[in-house]
Amino acid sequence: MIKLIATDIDGTLLKDGTLMLDPEYMTVIEKLIAKGIRFVACSGRQFISERKLFAPIRDKLLYITDGGTVVRTPKEILKVHTLPEEIWHGMCETVRNELPDCDYFIATPDYCLAEDAGSRMFRWLTDSYGYDIREAADLMKTPVDNVIKFTVYHPSACEEMCAPVFTPTWQSRAKLASAGKEWVDCNPLGVNKGSAIRFLQEYLGIAPDETCTFGDNLNDIEMLQSAGMSYAVSNAREEVIAAARDTCAPYWENGVLQVLKTFL
Repeated sequence: MIKLIATDIDGTLLKDGTLMLDPEYMTVIEKLIAKGIRFVACSGRQFISERKLFAPIRDKLLYITDGGTVVRTPKEILKVHTLPEEIWHGMCETVRNELPDCDYFIATPDYCLAEDAGSRMFRWLTDSYGYDIREAADLMKTPVDNVIKFTVYHPSACEEMCAPVFTPTWQSRAKLASAGKEWVDCNPLGVNKGSAIRFLQEYLGIAPDETCTFGDNLNDIEMLQSAGMSYAVSNAREEVIAAARDTCAPYWENGVLQVLKTFL
């Protein structure tokens, strides 16, 4: 019997960077919760964005945010991982010096910071994802505690842009993963959605065989591997499909919703 369900959001439930989720998800998830199944929104998104997306049932979910760096109930943080300042400062310098066509931001458990409120990235995070993101003149000169994630942005080819210099420089000092064509997320070493799921399994006393997960991108692979039942949407990357135990229809056909209904 499945007791824990966790799903990615962008590219898995809906189009990247939107807040338009089929309302039927709320009805079905609420019924699953009433049956005693714990449901987890598990994405690279900020907490406030996940809660906006699931607004009608937001106080009934568990949350894994910012790529696995924070695990929450609706009222409290259960687990948080932070990046050392010298790591994310160094990443800032690398992007500034080597990736002039890219942008970047840092995340804390409750808000994000970037350097240009007029940039394409800043506006997209604010207007489409519903982020609480704030402007700082210079991130490296801004006092900030509890940085949990550094993210590189490019509008169409972030993974490719990072490949020559950024990725080789930092992949041994942080957990780097593509989160879509626009994003490369950088977490503390050893921290990912899979490690967050394993923490919740232990916290709740739920076994991997009692867990079902859904995803579409590279930052979902460890989450899929942490569950006895796992699905990649058919629009997922090949590496993700290979890591999952099964596939379901793409997000535009509500593939995850179709599977969720089988648990009712």
